[in-house]
Amino acid sequence: MLAVLVVVLWLLSLTSDDGPEAGDPDADPVDEDSFEAPTTTAVLREPETSTEVASEGAEPRDAAPAGRFSDLDGRLMYLSGRHVAMVDLATGALQRVPVEPFGSVLLLDGLVLLTDGRRTVGVSLADDPPTAVLITTGAELVPSAEPLVEYWVISRPDGPDGSVRLNAWQRYGVLTGELEAPSGSDVLAVHGAGVFVTPPVGRTFQPKLEGFEVVSEHRLLAASDRLRVEQRCDEDLSCIVVAVEAATGRVTELPEDFVAELAGISVSPDSRWLLNDTSPAWLFDRQTDRLRLLDGGGYGRPRWSDDSGSVAWLTSDRTPTLVVARLEPADGSQDWFAVELTGLGVDPSPGSSFLLETTLSRR
Repeated sequence: MLAVLVVVLWLLSLTSDDGPEAGDPDADPVDEDSFEAPTTTAVLREPETSTEVASEGAEPRDAAPAGRFSDLDGRLMYLSGRHVAMVDLATGALQRVPVEPFGSVLLLDGLVLLTDGRRTVGVSLADDPPTAVLITTGAELVPSAEPLVEYWVISRPDGPDGSVRLNAWQRYGVLTGELEAPSGSDVLAVHGAGVFVTPPVGRTFQPKLEGFEVVSEHRLLAASDRLRVEQRCDEDLSCIVVAVEAATGRVTELPEDFVAELAGISVSPDSRWLLNDTSPAWLFDRQTDRLRLLDGGGYGRPRWSDDSGSVAWLTSDRTPTLVVARLEPADGSQDWFAVELTGLGVDPSPGSSFLLETTLSRR
């Protein structure tokens, strides 16, 4: 009888479930490989369940340092792998919001869009706690100035140097049409003016539902609502770079040193400052004609403060760092701040766009 009892107990142990639980908090909530950039007419699905933020037990927050984390006040928000990281720059307190597979396209206008060049994630700061949802993979969403188009969905299915495809994202998440721009084309999004497509040489086009429309005989490099920066070439392909004031049409040629290498020019919100994101970066003050070589740069996706008082980069190579340059520092004051993010344990995704609260300031 004792031998029979031992055998029965052994058989029962084989039927027990020793595998991982289905609700494992360490499991990856997003399988990005299952999402593809839309390139044909399609309707995005609504989520089957409501978006949830992982509990404190599933996503622990890092302990804040004992002292001040940096000399800056404000909040930094960026993509980090499959999470959105929100960092209090004063204390170093970190909140990680997992990216859920789908969000409601009907709430798209209420979301802040972040991208790392491979995907677009929408973040709702109105929710408590915040939520983040994957909008599309393999493409970026750019707000449109077209009355019938909410966003342009921009994808490069053949790689970063391949052709550019644009789909019109209309209300209720319907994708229509497909426009294709030549390989090597750049896409510029100008606040209040819409989207522009610039081939490597020549004209500037604007996407419409019925096709591309020529808006300039020159190549647009950057713009604001008050200023355009264009590359103008003659028949011998001898080129200059000029700034054109929208109100007066006044044309000013930019300094040769500033445009010797075109890495990515951007315009400050007040149109006073021009930045060429070389490494190190060039800064040009249109008010004083002063050209300044910054101590850093070449990071991609620079972001201006709303008051045009500073410009910031988010590095993702070597030591991940937030770099902030003050454009008009007071005499003798520091004009450059670097905040290392490595100790937080959430490094920025390569090429990640980011947002700084408009209250960003130095204590």
